[in-house]
Amino acid sequence: MTNVFVEPDDTAAQLREYVRSNPGVRKDEYDYDDVDPVEGACYLLAEAYFHATSGRDAFDVYRLDWSEVSPDYEGAHWFLRRTADDIVVDLSLPTPEDGVDVPWDVARHRAFITGYTPSNRTQTALSALGLES
Repeated sequence: MTNVFVEPDDTAAQLREYVRSNPGVRKDEYDYDDVDPVEGACYLLAEAYFHATSGRDAFDVYRLDWSEVSPDYEGAHWFLRRTADDIVVDLSLPTPEDGVDVPWDVARHRAFITGYTPSNRTQTALSALGLES
């Protein structure tokens, strides 16, 4: 069984609060009025946490393509995983229970879109919180 953590430490809590206080950091297609802003910020939160913590020394980057789960779904979901003990860190879930039905094993190990250099949105978040690596 996969163990899912949504706020494993203070760094994660700071990043989640940053997104909640700045919902405009999400891409427009994830700008929903009636949901927790973290739900539309999986890429930013995964990348920022990766760079603010020990990165490749602790986590692998994963991407779940929803179209592989069902032809009715679109988009991708990014998260971090430590495969040795089957721990998923997904700061974009409101609660760990929200990850119960996510097909974690369908996801593939990837690099971020910008490789291992923080994207501009991620760098802005890290700088705002004083978490630059």
